Amino acid sequence: MPSRSARAYADSSVQTSVSAAEPGDLIVLIYERIFDHLKLAKRDLENGEYGIEPFTKAHDLIQQGLLAALNPEVGGDVALNLEAIYEWSLREIINARVSKSPQKVAEVIDVLTPLYEAWVSLAPKDLAVSLSMPEHGLAKSN
Repeated sequence: MPSRSARAYADSSVQTSVSAAEPGDLIVLIYERIFDHLKLAKRDLENGEYGIEPFTKAHDLIQQGLLAALNPEVGGDVALNLEAIYEWSLREIINARVSKSPQKVAEVIDVLTPLYEAWVSLAPKDLAVSLSMPEHGLAKSN
């Protein structure tokens, strides 16, 4: 178990990284947190729990992070297509909660993964390397 000082250092390191990050880097970080929460929600459903908190956090990150970042005037059709995918994801997260379906959660992860990978490929290499590490990266465990 990490010490309090190690956790405090890690927390301050994350806060510093976020405050110094470029907009594209922030999108990558938002995807990372969405995947973290969706995986927790999926695990909760598989264990017969409701996963209220991770579902809510994933939903909020998509709505207030990814959707809020879109600008159809600048992004045109790409922004509109991403908006449709994000809105579909929000509906599927709600459907997964209501139907208690880990499979629906896995489907959302599967649809968002290529978008995440595209953002990672656009991110600076030092960020891409840190995100590919097992504790931060996207492990394909559906």
